[in-house]
Amino acid sequence: MVVLNNTNNNNTADTTVEKNTRIQYPQERYFIDQPKAPGSYLGPIDATKPNADKIPLVFQPYTVKDLTLANRFVVAPMCMFSSTDGFFTDYHLVHLGSFATLGAGLILAEATAVVPEGRISPADTGIWKDEQIPGLKRIADFIHAQGSKFGIQLAHAGRKASVKAFYSDLPESAYWKNNVVGPSGGADFQWDSKHHVPRELSLQDIEETIKAFGAAAARAHKAGLDTVEIHGAHGYLIHQFLSPISNQRTDKYGGSLENRARFLLEVVREVRANFPAEKPIFLRVSATDYIEHLDGPSWEIEQTVQIAKWVKEAGVDVFHVSSGGNTPKQLINATFGYQVPFAERVKKEVPDLEVVAVGLITGGKQANEVLEEEKADLVAIGRAFLRSPNFVLNAAQELNVKAKFSAQYERGRM
Repeated sequence: MVVLNNTNNNNTADTTVEKNTRIQYPQERYFIDQPKAPGSYLGPIDATKPNADKIPLVFQPYTVKDLTLANRFVVAPMCMFSSTDGFFTDYHLVHLGSFATLGAGLILAEATAVVPEGRISPADTGIWKDEQIPGLKRIADFIHAQGSKFGIQLAHAGRKASVKAFYSDLPESAYWKNNVVGPSGGADFQWDSKHHVPRELSLQDIEETIKAFGAAAARAHKAGLDTVEIHGAHGYLIHQFLSPISNQRTDKYGGSLENRARFLLEVVREVRANFPAEKPIFLRVSATDYIEHLDGPSWEIEQTVQIAKWVKEAGVDVFHVSSGGNTPKQLINATFGYQVPFAERVKKEVPDLEVVAVGLITGGKQANEVLEEEKADLVAIGRAFLRSPNFVLNAAQELNVKAKFSAQYERGRM
């Protein structure tokens, strides 16, 4: 069945005269039923190969709560810096929608700020007001029509906010350098010389920020998203609270691990209270600060394992394990699959929590081995999807899998 939706009922273009004449064309949404989601397993390409009848785990469906994926490939959140005033745009529709037409099981939209000052840059997406819902829903509707699932990463950049997008040069008025915040404030907590000096969040600020995460989750549900991922990684605000490098508060949000984790746990509970119980919540964390070479306390895998247990009790269903980002003093040896051991550690020590592995996973065999060796339940792919949006179909070829193409692309199989 074809669904053609004209939002302009008289099927004529609206004309608005401002300084220049602008023509607003009728918006059309065109969907074709996909009998099976692109990226679904259909069988082996060559049935004569050894073990051809064994379905690679990465191409087996995956279910958590009411979320069922056609395969276990996740498009990791990746900032595109292609927004004005937080609104999702046609760029995001094409960018994210392409992964759905090419078979990704779950697509996670980029770090999306829950408050304006929580953006990494002025060009970031946002979900702090209801007006931002329709643009996001348009993307969700398209992705769902292809058979994929869609989520969004709820974020606050904290002391890493209000910086220049790496390819964009906006006027000074676009930034909020005097309203950059963190768990601790002052020049000692400036991330580096390219970032701004943060002010310390007050208890009222913290309460308002927690509420903003919950309100953002409610908007994500209204937009029809299947899941939300709380961003607690990469040196952004939640990670800043967790790590003693960036959190030296002396109140109930600082000091002990229990206190430093308090902000995260309150965010999780607020998001859970504002997002349907049948829909899963993801949490992305950094497993380590990578500063073992320096003296002094930092954030490490042992603490990550502990908070994994706590967030499971608070309402997190899926734990997405990344690393780094909280200090320029970090030393990272970024080799293939370098973050997978962190995910494996969490999965072994918190067996009732679903785990996502990420980090230079660049091919189908590598992704499948991570799952077959029980190091994670899902694999997230980032930059490899940018290099090749048809990553899933390439992985299928590598694994001798005949994967479903979208109806419109089926002629490209041969």
